[in-house]
Amino acid sequence: MRRIPVLLMTAIAAAACHHGASPGASFVGAALLEPLSDSEAAHDELLRADLSRGDSVARLGMPDGLASSFADDVVYLRGGMPIIRGRGAAKAIAAAESIATPFTIRWQPVRAETSRDGQSGYSYGYTILSTAAAGAPAIRVDRYIAYWRHLPVGWRIAAYAETYGAPPTALTLPQEAASAAMSDVPMARRTGALEAIRAADADFSSDATKFGAGEAFGRYAAGDAQIFSGPGEFISGPHAISESFGPPTEKNTLIWHPVHGEVAASGDLGFTVGNAVFTGIREDGAQMQRFSKYLTIWKKQRDGSWRYVVDGGSSRPQ
Repeated sequence: MRRIPVLLMTAIAAAACHHGASPGASFVGAALLEPLSDSEAAHDELLRADLSRGDSVARLGMPDGLASSFADDVVYLRGGMPIIRGRGAAKAIAAAESIATPFTIRWQPVRAETSRDGQSGYSYGYTILSTAAAGAPAIRVDRYIAYWRHLPVGWRIAAYAETYGAPPTALTLPQEAASAAMSDVPMARRTGALEAIRAADADFSSDATKFGAGEAFGRYAAGDAQIFSGPGEFISGPHAISESFGPPTEKNTLIWHPVHGEVAASGDLGFTVGNAVFTGIREDGAQMQRFSKYLTIWKKQRDGSWRYVVDGGSSRPQ
């Protein structure tokens, strides 16, 4: 979400239990004796690629293992940093994390879906990091959004965002990644479906200014849309999403603009990434601003409109 992340209080059991909720329905496949359709096969292949990321990290280490699932031109959103473009830059950031204690990491998708042509898709869910410092085990649960592209070598991530329960470790942008920071320039007008999602994102921000963030987030949500909640679960559906923002106030404003996007060749699924600014008034009356970035997954609806199915983000430098 474009709101600033808050403390995540959850247990690993919550992640497991959530599979019984409606988002898990997208994992239901065909009957065992029936051959998979092309769309089901693409979905299952994407899901396997997502689940196997933990094995890649265990085999290759964090930097190489994480980067092995990324496309060369991946758009990477790491907390506290600008939007980064490129697998090499993302790998440099992962190397700078330098988790000192023994650890295991796995990604647990809650939902996955592919485009009509089976060449693009998305997944989102939990990032579960287990460490053992001085013999005391600790578990950290964050959440992620990934937009995937099917390449000759298999599924690779074209856009990736981690959203956090507690703030991530503060990092200085590595020198190898400095030139990969994307400029904060609003996305130019395009053509076709890509223009449609750019315009939808821009109109989304405009409506947030006119009617309040809660109203806008409800208006642009698909019927099965989800956003990440503070306690670690998900808020589902337009009404609940809108209500989660509380009543609008003139003291607070949230504005944003997309800087980059991509759409499936079949024209039914895509993403935008962009930068946001929240302006508010503190209790002492002083004005404050918070800067964030976001990844939004868009899906074309039956009536031809574009609505988001999941949205998330993290802080960025001013």
